[in-house]
Amino acid sequence: MSPASPPAIAAGFLSLGFALVSGCSSGGGGAKFPAAIAARWSPPPFATRTLDAADSRTVALVCKRAALAAGFAVQRFDESAGTLSAARRHTSSFEGARQDTLDVRVTAPAPGLVQVAVVLREVVETGSGDERSPGLVTSGLVRDRAPYDAFFDRLTALLGAR
Repeated sequence: MSPASPPAIAAGFLSLGFALVSGCSSGGGGAKFPAAIAARWSPPPFATRTLDAADSRTVALVCKRAALAAGFAVQRFDESAGTLSAARRHTSSFEGARQDTLDVRVTAPAPGLVQVAVVLREVVETGSGDERSPGLVTSGLVRDRAPYDAFFDRLTALLGAR
């Protein structure tokens, strides 16, 4: 058996790459590889709720109040666009820090309905950042349902109090 030529090896790697990117799967009905990877960076389905409300701007303002009540510091807020970004630091020590970030998007899909999409991320910084142990920052979506439910419960309570 003779060794494969470099162009044949390159063609093999290229076809393997296309197969992974296109999402082909062996067998019938299996999950596609790119969809499984994309799910890691997509918010969970319970992170979006549709509310009965007349005005999306009012809901955006109440989202800001709900974030502040949960201990978040608002970094960016655009009432007319319905966007909010906030952060809440949990720990800060010599070895590192941990904080949560909150991104909210308020839209009006139909008259009388307002959709609120929330993305919660946990950001962890470890290491002292010197030459002996370089700092490392990781970020991941929060997949636990409880913090999302707590935000939406606070939001509906504040909307009901208006």
